[in-house]
Amino acid sequence: MKTSFENEFNWRNYFIVSENIIRQKESSEIEFKESFHSPKHKDKKLHKWIASFANSNGGLIIYGVRNNGELCGLKDDRFKDFDTKDLSSELIEYFAPEIKFEIFIKNIEGFDLGFLYIYKSVERPVVAIKTANNNIQESDIFYRYPGQSKTIAYGDLRSIIEERSNSLNERWMSLISSIATIGVENVGLLNIDNGELLGSNNKLLIPEELLDKIKFINEGHFVENEGAPALKLIGDVLPVDSTKIIQLIEKKYQIITHFELYQSFFNQDLDKDSAKDFFRKVMYENTVYYPIYYYLSLCEFSDFELNNVLKKEKGHKILDLQKRFDEEKNNVSKFVSGNLQSESDAATHISEFLKKLKASETLNIRDMELADLRYVNQAITHLENTDLDVKYILRILKELYDYHFTSSSTTKSFIRKAICHIDLMIYGKRFYG
Repeated sequence: MKTSFENEFNWRNYFIVSENIIRQKESSEIEFKESFHSPKHKDKKLHKWIASFANSNGGLIIYGVRNNGELCGLKDDRFKDFDTKDLSSELIEYFAPEIKFEIFIKNIEGFDLGFLYIYKSVERPVVAIKTANNNIQESDIFYRYPGQSKTIAYGDLRSIIEERSNSLNERWMSLISSIATIGVENVGLLNIDNGELLGSNNKLLIPEELLDKIKFINEGHFVENEGAPALKLIGDVLPVDSTKIIQLIEKKYQIITHFELYQSFFNQDLDKDSAKDFFRKVMYENTVYYPIYYYLSLCEFSDFELNNVLKKEKGHKILDLQKRFDEEKNNVSKFVSGNLQSESDAATHISEFLKKLKASETLNIRDMELADLRYVNQAITHLENTDLDVKYILRILKELYDYHFTSSSTTKSFIRKAICHIDLMIYGKRFYG
């Protein structure tokens, strides 16, 4: 079945073609490109264009058209044979929230043209979550202006923020209006922590066998009061057995960057579904040295399921991740750094910090000198399971990350090793014994 925009698309509503030339210049909604390049191209300009359209009003990138509007058509099958999953994976890797798009080919005046339609994001702004050369920097917000895509201007960003605020206000007003119509005495608020309906003397019980008879609708959609009864809920609904209160699950992390990948480990606050998303995200990062065993312990993958995930994902770090598994399966001491048996000053300092860590002593991580930072990170890699005060060591790791992770590439490497070692000690041995 054709996708909605392609099905409704009539090119004559967008431009006029005369003598094989589109009689319209590039605009805030249309971009011409003579040829198509893979989204995996290292310059990532395509990603920037797409994000800019998503942040404005959506738009079209038309392939097979020269800059002056002259139709030349697609010269090869690269656009036709292109797998949209590749572009989806790339966009998810570099931007959040997710960008919706469609790709199709149409013959116009005897020329096959490729169309990439980008929808206006419903959760603007779309923000870069990863750096790519000089074209995309982490935290960039791109916006489409007439004939060009560039970093958003203050006025346009303010308009987006105001639009979101107004939309939220309208939803609140709509909800309040509905309550007034129904009557306060007939309305209950569901407490998702304990299942109680505030304003009601009863708890909401939904037996699994009745779920087929109940129509759940998304918040923000209007449904006629006919047929099956409808419940209006915010969040995800899961079936439960007859003896349990309905459970609503809302993901804690809406965006996953390297910050969330580490912080979730320090805070130990992931749920099973989020852990799966976090594990998959590692396959698209610049490094695989994240607390992957923490994610996997929550995912509860069987060996078959884990291998299946690794086969299906298209992230560029899958081979590196598999290599990590192989290395650590044979060497759970992989991240140990520093020789404590030598008589060097470094060994002495590392041993001193190791004693303090085992005793859960208070350390002034924030003001620690660079040399001591190295020693304390190395000391952490010598901790064994029997030495671990988990709550204490996770707090130490969090402080190391928060205060010093970006200070230098060397310090960053030591902190990563310390984090991965503790992850391996706590969760990895469940996999490797």
